[in-house]
Amino acid sequence: MSTKLRYLIYIILVIICFYPFDGVWAQKNYNGPPMFLDVNAINWEMKKLNGEGQFTTQYSWMLVGGNTGMTELWYWPQDQWHSQMLYQIFNPVCLDDNGRIDQYGDKKMLPNPFVSSGRNDFSWEIRRYRPPHVTVDGVPLYREYRWEVDPTLKSDICAIWEDVLPFWGIRTHVEVYAFSNPNHEDYVVWKATYKFTGETKTTVENPGPEDFFPDQSIRLWWPLSFSFGPTKAGEFATISYFAYEGEDDLDSWFEQASELVPNKDRKNLKIAYYWDSKMKGIAAYQNGSVDDTGDPDRSSGHLISPQIPGFTLLHAPKSYQDQSDDPSQPYSMPHATIVGDLWGRRDEGLRDTYIGEDNRGRFPKDIISEGKANSPEKGPMRFITVGPYELTKDSVSARYDSITVAYAVGNGSISWEMADSIGRAWFAGDITDQEKNDYMMTGKDSLFKTLDRAYWAWHRDLNIPDPPPPPDVEVMSDADRVVVSWSYPDDDYYEDPDTGIDDWYAWRVYRKKGAPYAGDPQDNFSGETWRLVYETTNKNVTTFTDTAVTRGVSYYYAVTAMDDGSQNTDGLFPGQKLESSRYVNRSGLPAIPFKAGLAETDRVRVVPNPATIKAGSLGFPGEISQILFAKLPYKCTISVYTETGDRINSFDHFGTDQEIWDQRTDTNQFVTSGIYILAVTHAEDVEGRSLPDQFVKFILVR
Repeated sequence: MSTKLRYLIYIILVIICFYPFDGVWAQKNYNGPPMFLDVNAINWEMKKLNGEGQFTTQYSWMLVGGNTGMTELWYWPQDQWHSQMLYQIFNPVCLDDNGRIDQYGDKKMLPNPFVSSGRNDFSWEIRRYRPPHVTVDGVPLYREYRWEVDPTLKSDICAIWEDVLPFWGIRTHVEVYAFSNPNHEDYVVWKATYKFTGETKTTVENPGPEDFFPDQSIRLWWPLSFSFGPTKAGEFATISYFAYEGEDDLDSWFEQASELVPNKDRKNLKIAYYWDSKMKGIAAYQNGSVDDTGDPDRSSGHLISPQIPGFTLLHAPKSYQDQSDDPSQPYSMPHATIVGDLWGRRDEGLRDTYIGEDNRGRFPKDIISEGKANSPEKGPMRFITVGPYELTKDSVSARYDSITVAYAVGNGSISWEMADSIGRAWFAGDITDQEKNDYMMTGKDSLFKTLDRAYWAWHRDLNIPDPPPPPDVEVMSDADRVVVSWSYPDDDYYEDPDTGIDDWYAWRVYRKKGAPYAGDPQDNFSGETWRLVYETTNKNVTTFTDTAVTRGVSYYYAVTAMDDGSQNTDGLFPGQKLESSRYVNRSGLPAIPFKAGLAETDRVRVVPNPATIKAGSLGFPGEISQILFAKLPYKCTISVYTETGDRINSFDHFGTDQEIWDQRTDTNQFVTSGIYILAVTHAEDVEGRSLPDQFVKFILVR
């Protein structure tokens, strides 16, 4: 057998052995658009722009740096103003002292720098339903969906990618799952397969035999860090700028027995978490305190950053041969820093830091309570490290060992109401710094509940009860009202995804007044939030006319569907009615009600009349040709004729009592000087009653 043929067979075997999903290979997208995990309270944009390891390793300079448009985004909860968190993902693979032999025959243990630099081979996104279409006043606010729709998908969305990590000769296959079920909206499941293929180039780079490691066995640990810094809004409120790293954030871990899955070998969840701590050197608040833990607002005391994000290990195999869960994992949960360790060290001991074998220990608490520091360190990282595992690459026998590890990444927090009441009590001097901080840290209970639900879903093979999908939404500004309409693109949407039974129960409409996000300073701290304003159990009612509005005020809407709970027989709360996500079809542009056009036509005017270019028309900067048709009815057809009766332009008018015309014909040519006639026909008032036609003569001088 020739060397070329043997190499071709080897490549085919690598492909066949690695891909665990039918059809994924045919659907590879080597240069796809960004992926948006936006079906629940987490909004995670993965744009493949800022990570050294592509999607497998990412970092984000949120709101700072030279090109913030390249920033990877993470919001929670995604309907609150600046709920954006700094996040980093690092996978510094750690080999034992024997290292590995690369494609050049060199034996090495550590890369330089110690980062899982990778090349994205492909990415893919699958959704149970396409993202809903949303329009406001005729403006489409949705992206045309170009990925895959699979009604049998167990989650609402799954993002898939594969990266090649050339230093280690390892290919990663990652699947991230997210759910719209309101009991499971605060976490994602991160399932990663690490396969020792020996590759150093991706398929599209056309690798040759010289681009693969020789056959060998390696022994490794796999540390993974989801590093968080909550939140950017609170950071700015405290220090008046956005920092690059988590300047005032601490990390630690705790262990707690699962309440939902008590009979498995992995009875306890070890949870890594982060929280906003005290910033050094800040100006004192009006109550005299310099403790900004939770980032209290400087005018009210409201805790802007009570979020406690974290992650936990759901599954780690016993070996490449035995993929059953090993309850003795993780091996360690070490602490390190982005600045001091990841970017700041190149010594051999860095590996021992990441696997927990240095003087920091395998399971250290936060650096302050451990006595390692007096204040937070810049760029905290908390790892969950699994291993050691031995993986073998043997191309002769088509053996490419792999391990599959699963994590849940989520968020917890005290409620917005508690963050407000506790912060205000502290601001007024009614409670101490420590009492404020202790209240905030009870958000760990929320984080545990979130991740325990992820553990429950994992042990059900991610098969959890599903709410209906959200509908498409159209919002229209109208006279002293806003009209919200919605619809499903297919009647199948009414059927439960698991049973196929129509279990639809109700439509719900939510509204936010002022700014689109709760807590936005534009709301002047009015406390405006998203509120339920309408519900109907009539499936055929798909329009809501909101008359409880004020002219000139901005309104935003979202529409959800709720099932009757009959198909939710084995959920966390059997029989519970489940509601679709109200995050994914929120209107991102304001609907602004206006004063209605007149209920009469005999007052129509042309302003100015005569209209002259020299006079500057209506005084619009750069728009000297614009004139105004004023005192129009609510609805009509406007036509402009020459004095001899030739129609030169015609268009429909709706809503207000005025319309601007730019003195152009329907073929986009400017008219000449002369006498013209404005015809107002097919007129109606706001109630739909017909009004008489009206004709007005006017003069243009050009």
